[in-house]
Amino acid sequence: MSPEIFKGFVILACIFIPLEKIFALHNQKVFRLGWKTDATYFFTGHFIGRSGAIIVAVTLSLMTDLFNQELQSKIASQPIWLQFAEAIVISDLAYYIAHRLLHEVPWLWQFHAVHHSIERMDWLAAVRVHPCEQLFTQICKMMPLYWLGFTKETFAVYALYSAAIAFLIHANITIKFGPLKWFVATPEFHHWHHSQSPKIHNKNFAVQLPLLDLLFGTMYMPSKKMPHKYGVSDAVPAGYVGQMFYPFSRMMQNARS
Repeated sequence: MSPEIFKGFVILACIFIPLEKIFALHNQKVFRLGWKTDATYFFTGHFIGRSGAIIVAVTLSLMTDLFNQELQSKIASQPIWLQFAEAIVISDLAYYIAHRLLHEVPWLWQFHAVHHSIERMDWLAAVRVHPCEQLFTQICKMMPLYWLGFTKETFAVYALYSAAIAFLIHANITIKFGPLKWFVATPEFHHWHHSQSPKIHNKNFAVQLPLLDLLFGTMYMPSKKMPHKYGVSDAVPAGYVGQMFYPFSRMMQNARS
């Protein structure tokens, strides 16, 4: 295990566990049902994420004829703060599309159902993502940014922001963000996406910019109300290994029926 990954886990735990105790949305234990499974995802997900970045880099290195070097130069010459703002819009738009596909294409849903199998929401729930889904969304999110020529510094800032938002939106906290909730994804926004109600978990597809859901008519964020039950009706196994094989076994069952 890499010391940096373990250090990151400890830092995140030291930030979010106290927040979830002080501002708890739901009364639940720190070591809630499924925490060992999600901790396993945390330590394996880092390598899968890096694999996605390598795949994007190698793919684009073979597609240099498609690059517009003038456009890349103009984007790279912009201030980092402007590149960062553009990266949020472009990347989350790409993720929004990919996320809707995960819900609407039956065989893709088998992978995404693993993430939706979470029944106790907290910061660690963010990492319960099947490796195939993680690679798919990583490529969808990062490919446009590489292709457009955003700088390495912008990628570094965006990567930190993206990770922080992912843990925040799953956190078991009841903090309100006021008008900021329309511009930054929050638990108030994302928890509805994990609602046990199928009609509601097909809402709020963005993970950073809620305005995208408002724009595309998929916003669901009632005031003074939060979901009480999370999860899906799919019989997703509780353990890590079972969840790895679940999408493939489901597709085989569907093919035989």
